[in-house]
Amino acid sequence: MAPRWRKATRDLMARPGRTALAILALVAGVFQVGAMLYKFALLQPELTTMYGRTDPAAAVFTTDGVTDEVVDVVRHVPGVGVAEARPVVIARVRKGDAEWIPAAVSVIRDFDAQQIDTFKPEAGAWPPGRDEIVLERSALEFSHIAIGDTITLRLPGGEDRAMRVAGTVYAAGLAPAWMEHVVPGYVTWDSPVRGAADGSGESAQIRMRVADHAFDEGYVQEVADSAQAALERAGHVVSRVTIPPPGKHPHADQMAAFLFLLLTFGILSFALSMLLVTGMIHGLMIEQVREVGVMKALGATDRQVAAIYLGQVAILAAVALVIGTPIGLFVGRAYAEFSAGILNVDLTHRPFPLWLLLAEFVLGVVLPLLVALIPIRRAARISVHEALSDGAGARAFGERPFERTLLSIRALPRPLALSLRTALRRPGRVGLTVAMLAVGGAAFMAALNTAAAWNGAVEADFAHRRYDLTVVLVEFQATAELDRILAAVPEVAHAEYWPGASPYLVGPHGVSTVTATMLGPDPGSELLRLPLTAGRWLEPGDLDAVVINQSVVQNHPGLGVGDSVGVRQRGRTTRFPIVGIVKEIAPTPAIYAPPGAVRGVTGRVPGESRSIRVVSRSHDDAGQLRAARALETAFEAAGIEVTGMHRMLDQKKGILDHLVILISILTMASLIVVIVGAIGLASTLTVSVVQRTREIGILSAIGATPGTIAWQVTFEGLLLAVLSWLAALVLSIPLSFGLEYAAGMIFLRVPLPFSLSPSAAGTWLGLVVVLALVSSFYPARRATGLSVREALGST
Repeated sequence: MAPRWRKATRDLMARPGRTALAILALVAGVFQVGAMLYKFALLQPELTTMYGRTDPAAAVFTTDGVTDEVVDVVRHVPGVGVAEARPVVIARVRKGDAEWIPAAVSVIRDFDAQQIDTFKPEAGAWPPGRDEIVLERSALEFSHIAIGDTITLRLPGGEDRAMRVAGTVYAAGLAPAWMEHVVPGYVTWDSPVRGAADGSGESAQIRMRVADHAFDEGYVQEVADSAQAALERAGHVVSRVTIPPPGKHPHADQMAAFLFLLLTFGILSFALSMLLVTGMIHGLMIEQVREVGVMKALGATDRQVAAIYLGQVAILAAVALVIGTPIGLFVGRAYAEFSAGILNVDLTHRPFPLWLLLAEFVLGVVLPLLVALIPIRRAARISVHEALSDGAGARAFGERPFERTLLSIRALPRPLALSLRTALRRPGRVGLTVAMLAVGGAAFMAALNTAAAWNGAVEADFAHRRYDLTVVLVEFQATAELDRILAAVPEVAHAEYWPGASPYLVGPHGVSTVTATMLGPDPGSELLRLPLTAGRWLEPGDLDAVVINQSVVQNHPGLGVGDSVGVRQRGRTTRFPIVGIVKEIAPTPAIYAPPGAVRGVTGRVPGESRSIRVVSRSHDDAGQLRAARALETAFEAAGIEVTGMHRMLDQKKGILDHLVILISILTMASLIVVIVGAIGLASTLTVSVVQRTREIGILSAIGATPGTIAWQVTFEGLLLAVLSWLAALVLSIPLSFGLEYAAGMIFLRVPLPFSLSPSAAGTWLGLVVVLALVSSFYPARRATGLSVREALGST
């Protein structure tokens, strides 16, 4: 081996601690590259293509039947490519002993010949038998059901039907069951869950896809209008036409945000890793400056000196590549699978991207060499005189203005003044270390602040809804009879009957495909008091005035107090004057109107209802569950069928669960940044000890104890940590504002109220102090391990 390479390997082996730290810094970069690129390579193709592979419906018609004759009417409309019957039975499935949760059971004519909104078998039997059901895979954990179990479905009409769970399917076009709090299932065409032969009890739906221009919403609207007209000419009733955003998954916005944050924080973490490598190489060259001078005095050229240290970097990068690549790929795969489970994405058949290995080599070896080239080249060009006359710690304490300020503070102990001077003597290095920790801390606090803002907004919104249960009956019942039943249920404290409707919004260009929730709370009711952004709330004397939420305004910009909003139901358009606008955590357009106005839209008469808002005696989870069970029993005894029993706590949890994706990304990414910052802090302290070697020897010679020296190193780490915490506090303000705004608009279509959580700042302060103490351990140990002779004789 040539002498120059013996020196390179000897230097690495002579300082195992420094070498280990350098490798750890490079491993952090390689790990981040592998984890970021692998999870992105696995998720990005699936998130962007999985929905398209399901052949999603361009339009869904709810009609008066799903016979072949009805489907043929749609199929023969010009522009229609495929039409398929897909009835849906809205049922409930028993969860536990007496709790019922919503279920959407789709009826499939031929499981092996699906053409629209397709799904594929995952486990168990395929296709299911007549008395069997297959569930979407995300429903198992949510409903605590297993393949082979026999479940009880409560069907429209009140009949309970036992069905065996034959298996699971993967429906990429559906949101996960845990997110929507609905159990999706599929049954055969002749399944007993369909009820009567005339199709009553099910939603008769026909789905269609256009032959061309599938992503042109205007064209899809024209074809859907033609199909609706054709059905009506054929004597069929079309009660609803739904046109989903063309080619857009129900959670496309969340998925886009997921990929954006994934890539953004990955690039940020990798950039910080490269900055860390730069700092590490700079520290290495500072330590080797005298040896560079000796080699150049013996005749070494600039190129030969640079080659030695580039060789060291290459060895370190190669070792880091071997260590970091498998760890990064393992973590990247694990996190991709975790994220896939949240988003209901199937990664089973995703091939390993071979290009990733080349990217790992380029970014893990070639890029560090390029990054190291600048400080190495600068050090290799140093003159012999500069190199051999370098005296780390030789500058007298008190020459700089900052040091003179410290000396002027008489009450400040001199060891502490020396520690402050040492910690801040290299502003560039201090700034880099503080910046790395501050970025990680800001991301960490922003994640916690966003979670706090989300939770606070949801809690505030539900605090304005002062009821515990919403009970929906299959048929309208006399309110006098309902009063009698509810009065006999001890768990019920109060109840109100609010008429409701689901009309289409009428925009300036006619009826839109957007449906609104129209609700008629009792005049003067205290159960619903939403915060106003303009105008006023409904008053007892109002006859046709309405209050709209922000989602109505977003669908029809320009609407305000004094304008009118139109709704269309039963083939008739009605317009109402707007007296107020409210803000609520709801992406669905909502219109609040006097009960009489809602009945006018639906054609119902006073004195009957099928929707009840119930206030239970106890408002906690157990109390709501007891009230729900008691109401189920009371209505069953009275022969009244319940189609929905919705607890407010369940609805609140469903909204809170939507934040899991965002917070998991932010927390994971910020922790990686934090780890990189911690390694940078340890590297900074190690370089500081190297530069102060002779200074430490002098301190030891004049009586400084190992504890005093160790405290100086630890104090430097704590000072940098506190500075980074202060910087992170400032940086987290705009970052939190942006994330909270984006999270609200993506998930809820309304910005979250800006929130800074004190617990987030306190948590990060405690964490960064612990990181400083851990990062200071090796440098402090090295400093105290130096003898006076070693320190003063160091070169």
